[in-house]
Amino acid sequence: MFPIDAASIDKSLPVPVGTQLHGLLSYALAFGNIPYGTKLQSVRQLASELGIAPMTVSQVYQQLRDEGLIEMRAGLGAFTAGDPRKGIDNSQPINALRGDIDAILAKAETLGVSPMALVSMISARAQMRRPSVGLDIIFVCIFEGPGRDYLEQVRAVLPAGDEIKLVTIDALRKGAETLAACHAADIVVTFSHREAEVRALLGQGEVVGLRMLPSQGTRRSLAGLDSRSRVAAVTHFQEYIAIMRPSVREFAPHVSDIRVTWSSAPDLKDIISGCDAVIYASGADHVAELVGPDVQCFEYRHAVDPGGLDTILTPRLTELRHAKGARQNSRSPERSSVKKGTGNENFSFDHQRHRRAELHAAAGGCRTGCRYARDRRRRRCRYARSALDA
Repeated sequence: MFPIDAASIDKSLPVPVGTQLHGLLSYALAFGNIPYGTKLQSVRQLASELGIAPMTVSQVYQQLRDEGLIEMRAGLGAFTAGDPRKGIDNSQPINALRGDIDAILAKAETLGVSPMALVSMISARAQMRRPSVGLDIIFVCIFEGPGRDYLEQVRAVLPAGDEIKLVTIDALRKGAETLAACHAADIVVTFSHREAEVRALLGQGEVVGLRMLPSQGTRRSLAGLDSRSRVAAVTHFQEYIAIMRPSVREFAPHVSDIRVTWSSAPDLKDIISGCDAVIYASGADHVAELVGPDVQCFEYRHAVDPGGLDTILTPRLTELRHAKGARQNSRSPERSSVKKGTGNENFSFDHQRHRRAELHAAAGGCRTGCRYARDRRRRRCRYARSALDA
């Protein structure tokens, strides 16, 4: 992850330094590899390093805390938010399997079975034990185009019975139907830096945030830039303008001439016309239409962190799947479980009686002496009469 120092803040830009700092820190926390629980610089220390007012840093820290990206501990300072895996480790049996896994690996090694062959065997067995309980999942994205790619990355780790749908955060803000669909889903998945916002919009329900990483295609394209190129880096959101230059330099350290702007800047066309390469962030797709045919142009695209899929999302889905299956198994397929004294006994009894009557009548009715008749003087038993009355 790129360092955050005085060079990261560009005071010549028409964007407040506080907005730039928030964009830098929120991006680093959501998309970087900063370990959970890492202590951040104190307000005064970071203000001194960046050459900005301590009050600005304090306000940015408070905003990051409200977004769930950092924790403020009294007398200790600011820390990156706690590991989301801690909330599921205690309720999942995965830790209890570590000893069994070690034993299986040791036995496989003794028998001469390679780890890859063992993984293939376990995968094949897992395919034979596909869960019968499917989950309804909704992925909340910012832009629909990149969101479809993220959805497919998540879908790749889901069993066949699960259903996943895509909605945008704008649709969630404005549409009651979208909000109702999210409430009806078993779980809502979004980006880690949008998790607090999605939780606030939903008000209730299961929400999981995933980290994102620069995609392999983005890294290759940046590494392949000519060192002499004049690069324009264009963001969609003004608050993230400060991250564009260090994000490019992280994978293209050989490029020195980088100009940053945003997609609705008044001088956007002038900046693009003077550059040999244009890199635009997701959401700023229209920038490509302003680029000449001989100018290299590509999107700075992200991808879902595979580690987050394995260690955060998959265990949580397993827990929800087991809980949903237990709820379904607890319901009787034939009749409701009715306790005495609830006032519903007659409903349960009548349902059974009419069902027997229907079956009895379908079998040809009855004659005098039917085994269901309590009074043999009657021509029809009580079940047949019920069927006729129905």
